[in-house]
This record gives sequence, structure tokens and C-alpha cells, in this order.
Amino acid sequence: MASGLVIHISSGDDRHTEILTDDSVRIGASAGCDLRLRSSSLPKSAANTVLLELSRKNGSYRITGYDPSTAVTLNGEPIAPGSEIRDGDEVRIRDSELVLHFFPVRALPAVVPNSSRETHVAPFIEAAAIESAATARRDDAKVFLREFTRELVREINTSTKLITLAIAVALVGGVLYLGFAMYKEIQRNRRLTSDLSAKVDQMGNQVTKTNEQISNIDESTKQLQNSLSLAVKLRSEYGSGVCLIAGSYYFVEAGTGRPLRWAEAQLNDSGAAVQSGPPETLTPEGNAAIAEYEFVGTGFHVGQGFVMTNRHIAQPWIADDRAQSIGASLKAQPRLRRLIAYFPGFTQPIPLEFKTASQRDDLAVCSLMLPQIPETIPVLPLETDPDAVAVGKTVVMMGYPSGPDRMLALLDDAESRGIQQRYGTPMAQLGYLAETKRIQPLTTQGNITDLDVRRIVYDARTAEGGSGAPLFGPSGRVIGVNFAVFTENQASNFAVPIRFSLGILGRAGWQAPAKDTKELETAGQSSGHADKSAR
Repeated sequence: MASGLVIHISSGDDRHTEILTDDSVRIGASAGCDLRLRSSSLPKSAANTVLLELSRKNGSYRITGYDPSTAVTLNGEPIAPGSEIRDGDEVRIRDSELVLHFFPVRALPAVVPNSSRETHVAPFIEAAAIESAATARRDDAKVFLREFTRELVREINTSTKLITLAIAVALVGGVLYLGFAMYKEIQRNRRLTSDLSAKVDQMGNQVTKTNEQISNIDESTKQLQNSLSLAVKLRSEYGSGVCLIAGSYYFVEAGTGRPLRWAEAQLNDSGAAVQSGPPETLTPEGNAAIAEYEFVGTGFHVGQGFVMTNRHIAQPWIADDRAQSIGASLKAQPRLRRLIAYFPGFTQPIPLEFKTASQRDDLAVCSLMLPQIPETIPVLPLETDPDAVAVGKTVVMMGYPSGPDRMLALLDDAESRGIQQRYGTPMAQLGYLAETKRIQPLTTQGNITDLDVRRIVYDARTAEGGSGAPLFGPSGRVIGVNFAVFTENQASNFAVPIRFSLGILGRAGWQAPAKDTKELETAGQSSGHADKSAR
């Protein structure tokens, strides 16, 4: 419901706003008009007339009368009596610059606040606010705000302004100070954090280095312990797989195949034996004992009943100067009479069958003549890593140097002399030592002192009878087969690298364990390349 009417009057650059709350509003230049306009702004025909008459009916203002002699339009259309006045309606008078804009004012709230703190609004401010709210131009609002601000500043006394300024400066200064202090504190905390992080990183690096040093010391300690206990460990695990090889051979006459015998002793008239020739004279004639030569050596079990040893152990005559002389002078051929193996813990020897030998290296393969290989005879593993063989590496030799003489030397003198008197030959003595389970390999430890393409030089002690013994590396695997002793220098014992035995083992029918097959094939290929390069 309209409770009043705001009218904006503009004529060129002149603008004015009126607020009318009467039920009937007359607009014109005559003296009785509620909104009186200057005659100079109207046409001469409307100088003393009522241009427009409005009446409030049913809560809204409507046009109830107008001067028909004056061309008056409502929103660009001719005025129709009874038209309702709405917000923003425009009334123009022809032949003049006069324009009227109408804005009905709606009803005020039913309750009027009764507060002692009600703010007093200056009349000019109220008028300016109403005028600004009713106008469609934003410039009036800007003018209102500017004038309002100026009037407000004028109303505040100087002391209040100074106090407000001081408070504002103090607040701004306090905020700046706190901000600067916080900034410096943050910078200090960042520096402390950075320094702490650097110290933590430094301590972490130091801890890492210390851990590495401890690990290296621990590893060195373990290697030293393993090195010191390697011989004991290997003897415990593989000693029962290293056998003492014993045997004998004789010669037969070429062509006839008759065995060579010792020359029969001649008797004098009194019946005493007379030496008729050299004591080593052999002949296929007569009924004397067959000339038989005994030998001992070492071998080791590589699995499936195969025993690895030296060729000069399986064919002992090739390293016996005396046998070479006999064969050359009498044109005789050597024959194995007996080849047996004594394993620790076994009271009876196991017959061996010669399988094959290398023509270049001092290596040979024999097999145990048993229907089934006892589980108590362990299989010695063969090394496949070429890096395991290097100068300075720890090695362990396990064999039977000096044959039965060494084992007899370990007994009491009385017992040793009794065995020698009772069992005249070394073969008979070995039988007794086996029955009493006194056959045990000797274990010595040393280092690799030199390397060649086809030999390993090491300083672990050995002696005659140790030929064919396995040489273990630091990994606990066999890296070579002992074949010679340099008597002039105890630090120069020789072994054939184990990779050169793979070929003859394969020809004999030996098969590598499943887990080592690929590695052994690789080692065998590398040994083949070494053979070609050596040739």
C-alpha cells in the first residue's frame, strides 16, 4: 500500500526531489498546486493551470485529472484517466524540458520502535537518502555518500579524531610488530630446524659408517673364524669320503704274457742260498714268487660310486723309475694285480675298478665295485666358481701322506713295533689298521701361493702318499686334485684344477648333481677353452 509519493523533477541540468503524502496531489504552476513548478519551465499555455492531478485510491495513486490543452504523456503514451502510478513512471510535457519520475512509497512498519538510543538523523541526510534511494542514477548515491562522510567528519571533534588516529596507529604498529616478530621467530625456527636436520643427517651418516665398519669387522671375524675352523669343519663333513688307495702291480713278458718272477736262489754244497745275480733280476722262468710292487695313494668320492685320484695312482708304473727300467729292459708290460680303497669307518677294503685317465693331466677315475654305495660315504662337492681360486685364498688338503707309516707313528712305540713285526708288508698293516678303524685322513691348511693355467700351487703340508688328495677352497668345495710335492720347497705343492676332471668324469659315466649341472657345464666349457689356449 502506497503511503506517499516520491517525485523526481528534472529540467535540463536542474534536478529536484519532492516527497508528498497527501491523498490528493496536484501538480502545476498555479498557486494552489501541491507540487508547484516554475512557469518558466512550462509552455505558455500551461503557465497558470493544473497539469496533473493524482488521487490515492485503494492503496495506490491514480491519475484523476490533467490539462487537455497541454500535451502531457505518460511513459511516452497519451494519458488515460484512471491510470495507476507505478515505480519509475515518467511524465513528459511537450515543448519543454520538464520530466517527472514517480516512485510510490510503500506502507511503513506497523510497530514504531521506542528506543532511547534511537539515532537522530539530520533532515538533510534523510532527504538525501530518500532522494538517493528513489533516483535511478547512481551519481546521486555517490553525492549522498560523499556529503554524508563530510558531515560525519565535521561532527567528530578533533580530540576524538586524534585518539582514533593514535589507536589506529598503535593497532597498525602492534600488528606490524607482531608480524615482524613472528617472521623473525619463524626464520629462527627454520634455521634451527635446518641445523638440526644437518646434525641428524651427519649423525645418520656417522651411524651408517659405524655400522659398515662393524659389519666389516664382523665379516672379517667370521672369515677368520671360518678360516681357523675350516679344516675341522671339512674333516667332520667330508673326511669319510676321502679314501686311502692301496694296490700292487706286476709285469708280464711281452708276447707270452708270463708273469715276471724273482730269480731263484742257488744253493751251495752245504745247502745255503748263494746269490747268483742282482737282487732285482726278474725272469719269466722258474717257480719263484711273482715280482709284485705295492703302492699307496689317496682318492675321494665324487658321487655315484666314482672315485677321483691321480693317474700315477691308478697306473703307478708311469711314475716309478724302477718300473720304467724293467719294462724297457725286459720288454715287459705292467698289470694291476690289486686296487682297493680304505674308507674311514669301514673295516674292510672296497675293490676299485679303473675307468679312465687323462692323457694330459695327472687325473684318473675309478669306480667302487659295490652293488650299492653306502650312505655313510659322503659326496665331495666340486667348485664351479672360478673366482674361488685366487692367490692368497685359504685351502685345505685332506689325504694320506706317508701311507700306513704316518698312522703307525701315531700309536705307542710298543704297539707300532708289534704291528710291524706281526704284519710284515704295508698291505697287511693296512688291513689291521682298517679292522681297528684307525684309518683317518690327515688334514692340513694353507694358502694358494701361485697359479698357472693347469696347476694350483699351495703351501699346505703333504708328502708321498698324498697324491690324489682333494684340495678344498674357502667355500668348502674341492678346487683341485693334489698330484706332486716339490721337496726342495715345502711351500710348493701342486694340484690340478678340478675343472680339468669334468671331461674324464663325463666319459666314465658320472653325472653332476642337478643343482650344479649348469655351473659345471659352464666350468667344463671354460676348461675346454683353457685347453685350446694352452695348446
